[in-house]
Amino acid sequence: MEILNGVLKEELERLKELGRNYEQEISGLPKGSLVAKNIKGHIYYYLNYRKGEKGVFKYMGKLNKNELDDIKKKIEERRKLIKLNQMVKKDIKKLEKMIDGRKK
Repeated sequence: MEILNGVLKEELERLKELGRNYEQEISGLPKGSLVAKNIKGHIYYYLNYRKGEKGVFKYMGKLNKNELDDIKKKIEERRKLIKLNQMVKKDIKKLEKMIDGRKK
């Protein structure tokens, strides 16, 4: 039984490190969604996200296709990492319950 607890503790530490790495990567990526506004025949881009209770529109300017694709990829990557981080947090809770032997 002690061997199993050791393996579970190692897995728990691995998941915690993975979660920290995900959070660090997430913090470096843009949050929200990209909004295009047509103003007097010109298309301007804004990054729309929430800051507390307020909605924020951050001006991104006129973006060429490469810049637009890059920002969209970064936003999509952030969303994927958030989902993965949520799964890791659930797994951490399950492992902590297994190790402690009680419900939390």
